[in-house]
Amino acid sequence: MASSSVSVRLSEEVLERLDKLAQERNEKVSDVVRELIVSGLASEKSGKGEILNRIARLEKLATKTAMAAGKAQFLAGMSVGFCADVTKLMVSAQTPTAEEKTAFMNQTNEWAENFAQAYLKEEDEGEPSQEAI
Repeated sequence: MASSSVSVRLSEEVLERLDKLAQERNEKVSDVVRELIVSGLASEKSGKGEILNRIARLEKLATKTAMAAGKAQFLAGMSVGFCADVTKLMVSAQTPTAEEKTAFMNQTNEWAENFAQAYLKEEDEGEPSQEAI
């Protein structure tokens, strides 16, 4: 069977990964690329590609679900704190001072900021962090 050559542009990162894989296998980069292409085409033909796509979508959905659970837990915690403060005010029949209101708002803002930072961190890493969950 005759063969032809194909030229492709790859990012430095992909090329480094191919070089590393070729070194690990003690093969040429072109042999590794050929094998990856042939196995990729075979998996697409056998339906494995669709299965892998579905698994990837499920992983993404699981990550989003974990993030949503983290958000819900955070909001529930804030609600409990707020309810406790309101209950305390109702029981004491006192109106909070400006300083108490400011302190409460500062605490709420700090919680929100910490949550947002943890959420952004997990977005970068692709996995939920323990701080946000």
